[in-house]
Amino acid sequence: MSYVTFDCTQFISFDSDNEADVTASLKEFEVTNDFKVLPKGEILPKKLTHLRHYLLSSVFEMVNQEFIGEFDEWLVREEVPADIISFSRNIQLFMQNKHVQNATVILVRYAHDQKNEDHIFVGEFHKEHILEGLYHASCFGSVGNIVVLKMKSND
Repeated sequence: MSYVTFDCTQFISFDSDNEADVTASLKEFEVTNDFKVLPKGEILPKKLTHLRHYLLSSVFEMVNQEFIGEFDEWLVREEVPADIISFSRNIQLFMQNKHVQNATVILVRYAHDQKNEDHIFVGEFHKEHILEGLYHASCFGSVGNIVVLKMKSND
């Protein structure tokens, strides 16, 4: 049996030809979702190592220990909690940035120190269908302790 190495956090990872421009657009998550956005250099190395197979060239941790709990409140698929709606809109806006080629959103309920004990859901979703992807992290859609959403834009 393994222990939890970290929990209750979110990441956004992306490829970009202008990271500085893209980084500025992440401030919206701090304003509307109460996240503290940490650049790669401030993320604990064990987190980066644990998730390395899902990370793109740039990665930011979006810290808000309470946010993952919003998914426990998502009892009816059509009744999305306000904080999740706000988060999904910010992901969609982020994906509209012309300097973002790909993006991956990672929601971590908890991560085992023994990675083979993690149950990881990986899905690919168009930005317009982000709520469909996020539903996999809800208590009814839950398919794992880590949810990885590879975001695609229709552009």
